[in-house]
Amino acid sequence: MARSLIQFLLTHENHGEVHHPREAIYTDLYAGTYLEPDMMYVSQELLERMGPKRTSADIVFEYLSASNAVYDRTTKAHTYLALGVRELWLVDHFTITVEVRYAMERKGKPAWETWRYSKGDSAESRVLAGWQVSVEELFAGLV
Repeated sequence: MARSLIQFLLTHENHGEVHHPREAIYTDLYAGTYLEPDMMYVSQELLERMGPKRTSADIVFEYLSASNAVYDRTTKAHTYLALGVRELWLVDHFTITVEVRYAMERKGKPAWETWRYSKGDSAESRVLAGWQVSVEELFAGLV
């Protein structure tokens, strides 16, 4: 996933940044509360708007495990939405699927529009138009 994303950014001369743990998104600048995504993309425009501490990301990626799947799909996903994350990718090696959630507005409130991609599909980004990842290639050799 990281290789595909970075290659896309370099090919398209995109000056955004890709971050991995222990990089955080701060939910409260003063209390030091934060979330730590498995990977995130932050556009140059968002970097310039945020200031010194990262308070959002354009795309967040979470790799699900048995111990974190429910938390990542619910509490963490809702928090990302509230923080203005525009796209959330939930990568599930148990079901060999990629669930992509796109931020939208429903009845005046932020909500996720969810698309689920499986073998034979390519998961697509709306934030990075043109970037897509083959689900089969993503999981090749892993399961």
